[in-house]
Amino acid sequence: MIVHLDLDCFFASCERLLDPGLKHRPLAVGGRGDPFIFARQSRRNIDATLENSGAFVPTLFYDAQSDFESYFVEDEKIRGIVITSSYEARAFGIKTGMTIREALGLCPRLVVRPPNHLFYHDRSHALKKWLEKRIPVLEQYSVDEFFGDLSGWVPDEEVPAFLRALRDDIEKEFGLPVSIGAAPSKWIAKLATSAAKPGRGDGVKVLFKDEVDNFVNPLPIDAFPGIGRGFSKRLKAYKIETLGDLKAARHLLYRWKKPGRQLYHRVNGDDNEPVVAGHDRRSIGISRTIDPVYDRREIRRRLVILCRHLAHLVEKLGVRPRTLFLGIKYQFGQKAKRHVTETFLFSELALRQRVLALFDSLDIYKNLAIVRLGVSCSHFADRPATFANLFDHETETKAERLWHQTARIRQKYGVDTIRTGVEMM
Repeated sequence: MIVHLDLDCFFASCERLLDPGLKHRPLAVGGRGDPFIFARQSRRNIDATLENSGAFVPTLFYDAQSDFESYFVEDEKIRGIVITSSYEARAFGIKTGMTIREALGLCPRLVVRPPNHLFYHDRSHALKKWLEKRIPVLEQYSVDEFFGDLSGWVPDEEVPAFLRALRDDIEKEFGLPVSIGAAPSKWIAKLATSAAKPGRGDGVKVLFKDEVDNFVNPLPIDAFPGIGRGFSKRLKAYKIETLGDLKAARHLLYRWKKPGRQLYHRVNGDDNEPVVAGHDRRSIGISRTIDPVYDRREIRRRLVILCRHLAHLVEKLGVRPRTLFLGIKYQFGQKAKRHVTETFLFSELALRQRVLALFDSLDIYKNLAIVRLGVSCSHFADRPATFANLFDHETETKAERLWHQTARIRQKYGVDTIRTGVEMM
């Protein structure tokens, strides 16, 4: 039996650990897309964590540690969106993605807290280590979600009692409410978790093999994890409204190649996708959506800042990339992207030089404002490069040593401790 654990309103639950007075009150945790990373003044509470893994686990955070006014109010306007909310807040119609201003309009007594991501990751990591002693194969799917495989460990008939005890122990040990689903396959287990959530179930939903079809078939297609807005619209164009309709349309899904075939078998429960205990990180990156910026000097300044943070992450991960990627999004939706692969001595300076050169060759819509920047590294070498361009070897070696030295200081005092002059201009 495969299980899926989803921590309920995780960020809000963590805030209640920090301030028990928030219990039973409408509460939201808001975010602002990290506008502070590009600030000209130093921000000591920006840091990175690599403790948790998973496809949806970011690595770099501005840890708010501030009040509502200093984080959300700018030029007398309330900025930011809701990134999670308590069930008491959801009763007022407050949803993830709603602006803070809209949320306060629906519930004037709503408590809105800035995010404390590093604390959330600390709690997630502690829970992961605890779960690894109780579930033989554990996969972290996101900061607040885990998959586990109980095959050969807990007999199927004992799974409901095992999961109820697990749920109670998590709440007792960590003070975190959790919903757990179980089924013969991975994505049906995740679907079952939705029926275990507060207001729908008692925290645990187990689907045995002969119960899966009766549970799955009547559900609307939008209920299935992985069916996004685009895929949903495409399916509904063929009058496919329920998951039962989808299961009966094998011929159609198979015409949509790999994504269609994968979705069909996940919904059918015969995808045989395993729970994977660990993922080798194949890339690491950082991207930010920004207000429209026309000034290319300002864009280059922001790329330098992104390179500094990315170099910090590369050092913490202990890898040596060979491929660098830059992506740009313009104000009217146009996109440009390019990568370069080469063997070189990695350093913050080497990264910055290559990314700025990529930008100069990539910026094809010079009259348009830029609204998103993304930089990433991949194709990690098995060992650090022992050579570089013979003419630049001494310069690149010095740059590598300087990068390691500054990394030690940033690790101790914060990634903003040492910055280049151009970042403050």
